[in-house]
Amino acid sequence: MSSGPSGWRSPRLRAVAAVLFAASSITWSVVSIRAWQAEQKAAEWEERGRGSREWETPEEPAPVPIRARAALAAPRSTVGLTQAAALFQTTNVWTVHLRFTPDQWEKIEPRQIEMSDRDRGPNGEFRLRNPAASRSGLAGVRGIEFDWVRAEVQFEDRVFPDSAARYKGNGTYLRSQRSLKRPFKVDLNKYTKQHVLAGRTTLNFANLVTDDSCLHDALAYEVYRAAGVPAPRTAYARMFVTTNSQPAHHLGVYALVENIDLDFTEEMLGTRQGAIFKPVTPTLFADLGDDWSAYEAIYDPKNKLSEAQSRRVIELAQLLTHAEDATFAARVGDYIELDEFARFLAVTVLLSSYDSFLSNGQNFYVWLAPDTERFLFLPWDLDNAWGRFGSSSAALDRAEASILHPWIGEHRLLERLFLVPDFERRYRKALERLLADVFVPEKLHRRVDELAALLRPLVAEESVSRLARFEQAVTLTRLEQAPEEGRGFGRNRAPHPLKWFIAERARSVRAQLDGQSVGVRPERW
Repeated sequence: MSSGPSGWRSPRLRAVAAVLFAASSITWSVVSIRAWQAEQKAAEWEERGRGSREWETPEEPAPVPIRARAALAAPRSTVGLTQAAALFQTTNVWTVHLRFTPDQWEKIEPRQIEMSDRDRGPNGEFRLRNPAASRSGLAGVRGIEFDWVRAEVQFEDRVFPDSAARYKGNGTYLRSQRSLKRPFKVDLNKYTKQHVLAGRTTLNFANLVTDDSCLHDALAYEVYRAAGVPAPRTAYARMFVTTNSQPAHHLGVYALVENIDLDFTEEMLGTRQGAIFKPVTPTLFADLGDDWSAYEAIYDPKNKLSEAQSRRVIELAQLLTHAEDATFAARVGDYIELDEFARFLAVTVLLSSYDSFLSNGQNFYVWLAPDTERFLFLPWDLDNAWGRFGSSSAALDRAEASILHPWIGEHRLLERLFLVPDFERRYRKALERLLADVFVPEKLHRRVDELAALLRPLVAEESVSRLARFEQAVTLTRLEQAPEEGRGFGRNRAPHPLKWFIAERARSVRAQLDGQSVGVRPERW
């Protein structure tokens, strides 16, 4: 066949050329579209960094019975509120006002910093650390930096002038960017050492925008505590925000979550001397060498460490990474409090909590005990517990998730621990006890009803649509009753039926413990 110009008259060559041209055009189009998307994303974040706020139009509230409205509006006295146990009771509903000057209100808007190049790793896992950000998590990866500003905080009848406030969270912040109902962190003592509320100085206000039931955090922490795992306590708050230029704006119902800090460890663990870490990594305790500087940003210590405490992290990393199976099995109990970890893991697995240690390596704390030099694991940020996390398989699969392979992707720590017979025995024992005494559908359903009755008028104050989604989340007992669930985290996603998940999860775990099922290995979507 001629290779000259006349050769192109061949139908086969013309077809090949057409395919090559089409492929190159598609490649060019994809690259162009991605470049345009990157430019649009950068422009959007630049605009947000300048403090632009195009708020969503607030919806009309649902009717609230007169008696319930009066109860919500009635002021409460904080006289005698000296202990955190009285502040953090699940059924407490506190009224909280945050007051800002116009300048402070403008400055609380996040700054735009350099974004991370990618928010997904080679295996689809989230990359949740941006070296340019002061905080780990998805917001930092996307170039969002939260700054503290001065504010006046009124907690019922007590006023704390010259306090500090900033936005908090990752997914909950990103979901609420176009509304006023954003998550807040308050530090009563950042600018003055005079303030304290019930023995606490730091308050976390979770905005519940990803949780239609408003119960995921409070109920999950109750389960952890019932299992013997040190876990934050919670209450609820009706939140208002005020600037000098506007009347008070009702934000809605928030969860008030106890902060994990030295005050927490002193009360819950009996000492202020331990080390608190908040790791964000899908490869927990991987060996990064002998220099602590390679670990520090990943493990994010919350108090000043001694050389021995930082060295303890490195030693466990080297044991996990390099030890032979027999050596690892014999020595891991010197580094991790195995009974406590078995209970922590059993609850996390029962809750199918995949925005966590099991999947993307975030939303937990690790505490190093000063006497035993062993690590304890503490839960955090549970709005996506109860099988809610939309980036890990389908809802049915999360209810059926395997108890012997509950992690997504690679998880060196769990892979090695599940090869240690003594640990698997402790873990199964913890699951058996939970199914017998704590994770009992009838008992948990009653608790859902009790808390739903408390929250119903608070949710109604927000909007008709929020109340409708709340009712579906706390009452439906069959998945097919809810609209079809899609992937992801969008606000149009169907409400997650809490009672259905509780019943199905208990049934599935019981069947797996009895050898009648192997469950479903969860996958990343």
